[in-house]
Amino acid sequence: MKKLTFNTLLLILFLSGISYSQISIKLGPQLGLTSPTVDYSGDVKDFYAGTKYGLRSGLHYGVMGKVQLGPLNGRLSISYASLDNNGNANPEQPNSTLEIKHNVFMFTLGTEFGFGIPFSPVKPYAGIDVLFSTISGTYNFQGTAEVSSGEKSIKSAARTGLGFSIGTEVAFGRSFTLDLSLRYNLLNLFGKSYDGVTNSNDRNDAYTSLNDAEDPNYSAGNLKHPIGNSRTIATIQINAGLLFGF
Repeated sequence: MKKLTFNTLLLILFLSGISYSQISIKLGPQLGLTSPTVDYSGDVKDFYAGTKYGLRSGLHYGVMGKVQLGPLNGRLSISYASLDNNGNANPEQPNSTLEIKHNVFMFTLGTEFGFGIPFSPVKPYAGIDVLFSTISGTYNFQGTAEVSSGEKSIKSAARTGLGFSIGTEVAFGRSFTLDLSLRYNLLNLFGKSYDGVTNSNDRNDAYTSLNDAEDPNYSAGNLKHPIGNSRTIATIQINAGLLFGF
């Protein structure tokens, strides 16, 4: 009986050791390039027309952490991206200019499934994330019909979405891991809204909020209400992180 109890205890300790060895925590900085796509991209003319947001690529940075349990990772990250663009706002007015800037704060919570390569420090993975984003910014029209000149703020808006990723981890010993990934983010999959003053005759109201849903007062040819369709805010990210193991 004593021998059986002793053997059982050894088995429990052995299994506990295996489980503990498979769990690791990693934390570190991340940096990369964020490229707008779908309706988040385009030209400043598209922003004026109300069809797209007209933004170009910009850098993002932040921190990320992972909890590894066997082939699965739990992933958490916080990042900030600055996206902007400038140029001619109205093709019919050569002196019409526009500058746009968006600030994107993103909180990401997700999971990854890794495909370990035996006897190799490289571990490819695929993942899915839930995204919680806050978007704000400014725009500045000059010499453009239907809108007043000068810099104006874009009211902060929160959106929820989904992200998909493929990537790889490259381990350098036990303490350091280089994490490289390509990520596709649908930032406003949930929560689209039009927050402008719907009965306003000021076209600026179309731009002072994110307004990713259709303006209920839109009609073809109505210069005061240019947003005729909902808009998808999506990004493609190339991301690199240097993680420190604990």
